[in-house]
Amino acid sequence: MKNFIKYISFACASVFALSACNDDEDIIQLDPSTFVAPVVEAPTSNSIVLLEENAASTAMTFKWSAANYGVNTPPKYELEIDLAGNNFENAKTVTSTSATTADVTVKELNLISTDLGLEPFKEGELEYRVVSTVGTPGSQPLISNVYSLNVTPYPTDLSTNWGIVGSATPNGWDGPDVPFWKTETPNVFVAYTTLKDGDIKFRQDNKWELDYGGTNGKLEKGGENIAVKAGTYKVTIDLTNLTYKLEDYSWGLVGDATANGWEGPDEKLSYDGSIDSWVITTTLKDGEYKFRLNNDPNYAVNFGGSGIEGILKEGGDNIKIKAGKYKIIANFTKKTYSVEAQ
Repeated sequence: MKNFIKYISFACASVFALSACNDDEDIIQLDPSTFVAPVVEAPTSNSIVLLEENAASTAMTFKWSAANYGVNTPPKYELEIDLAGNNFENAKTVTSTSATTADVTVKELNLISTDLGLEPFKEGELEYRVVSTVGTPGSQPLISNVYSLNVTPYPTDLSTNWGIVGSATPNGWDGPDVPFWKTETPNVFVAYTTLKDGDIKFRQDNKWELDYGGTNGKLEKGGENIAVKAGTYKVTIDLTNLTYKLEDYSWGLVGDATANGWEGPDEKLSYDGSIDSWVITTTLKDGEYKFRLNNDPNYAVNFGGSGIEGILKEGGDNIKIKAGKYKIIANFTKKTYSVEAQ
């Protein structure tokens, strides 16, 4: 009887249910004895040395066969990686997808490897598998075979010795400077900061031995101060092509759980290049929230819940939370987030 009820619920949760769950219609009971788990097809074994200069390149492509639950609803798959022998107790979810393939970049695999504790420049052994579900998040998972992967990561420090200085910065012309962080492209650095009306320049090592100013997006060694208006910006400099760009850019929390509600203005997150993520510590009320870009009332770019704890979805559901003080960390590239009570 318990199994009967379980699989009635399972069938009702399917987006494309084969039969509606009510007293007037027949109910389809799924038969778990016919379920077919996904099977990892590639790579079946591999050793890879990750290089920072290849951060944007695909490290490897994972492929697996489709799971079969006996319904037309496409399953959702999670590619999980953990330290070898850890029985996936601290597994990192690399991707959550309805496809049967996933490209993982060098940067993504490197971050996962170091997060799991592998030492830079030293080979370590990981294991990976695919877990499928269909319907509600609590539905029966089907787990693939497990393969090992030997990875040699590089250090994940994104810090640089370049910064923004000027009357428009929080610390003025005396510094310390607003830090730039590495990107996937060599000699292209990015900073995220709130500026005042004023001027800025870019300099190395918080000193004036090497600095750049400029006009109209072009950098010039020792050049003119760059005038800016008050705002929150993403600042990019390209020291190979000697260009710079300032864009309005901020991530914030919005929702009835926040101090300003759904109308905003949003509670701003700060970028932390040491973990390549956006962070906020704030007091929230009982309610819901989402992440949105640039305080945009049209929600053109926003992230919410995916139905899987810790996994974000673009345009996803509101995230429920109880009143309290929290530290929230979000990575909008990996589509992950964490919430820690303070």
